[in-house]
Amino acid sequence: MKPEAYRMLSRREGSYWWHRARRLMAVALLRRHGLAPGGAWLDIGCGPGGNLSMLGGFRPRIVVGVDLSAVALDLARAKASHARLVRADISRGLPFVDGAFDIATIFNVVYHAWIKSEAAVLAEAFRVVRPGGVMFVTEPAFASLFREMDVAVMTRRRYRRRAFAEMCRAAGFEVLFTSYFTSFGYPLLLAIKALHRLRLGWRRAEARATADMKPLGPFLNACLYALEALEARLIGRNVEMPFGTTLVCVARRPQAVASAGSSSGAVAE
Repeated sequence: MKPEAYRMLSRREGSYWWHRARRLMAVALLRRHGLAPGGAWLDIGCGPGGNLSMLGGFRPRIVVGVDLSAVALDLARAKASHARLVRADISRGLPFVDGAFDIATIFNVVYHAWIKSEAAVLAEAFRVVRPGGVMFVTEPAFASLFREMDVAVMTRRRYRRRAFAEMCRAAGFEVLFTSYFTSFGYPLLLAIKALHRLRLGWRRAEARATADMKPLGPFLNACLYALEALEARLIGRNVEMPFGTTLVCVARRPQAVASAGSSSGAVAE
């Protein structure tokens, strides 16, 4: 993302309704799908670090965040002093030994313009997760929802869950669960896009993108969180949503695919 987008994300991800609800959903799904406490956790594309405390209830023995952006990692250091932060280009491979982690999370990363190959990123996630380990992914959903905010955060692609699940299987993962998230946002964004096309007094695209980054009032933010938290809890019980603004996927590296050179969990420097 652009530096200003990282700074905007850093300001809002702790309190903004969508980020809070996504963390609630992620924890519920990982608990349901058997994530054990005490494991090693890798957050691929950790950005400014707002998610690096999310799994505190699982008491991870090590938390590692990886990102290409020096700006993002500087912001993350201020939020996540407990985490080891590594600068690396995930499109070129991760600097960790095979099977080093019990869980890898990917929060809205493979959609990005910096990512040249989803298959390469998913293959690296497969490599660094131990046999029996878990991958959790969220990505923007439905190309029809592409808007000015996507330009600001350098979106290359939005996904449908069937196609994304196939990419995960091609990387070797067993897909445990897929759904969409923020279902009420899907018709809302479509309606907003239709109004934009009608040019009913809307500002130019750059101004609309800037407006999309502005914080919400506390009351509206709290109301939206309460609404989305209900959906997050439903999804956390394996209830699949047929549409939404975001795709979610939980996958596991099968036990049978263990390689002879897999590590017991050491992380390379």
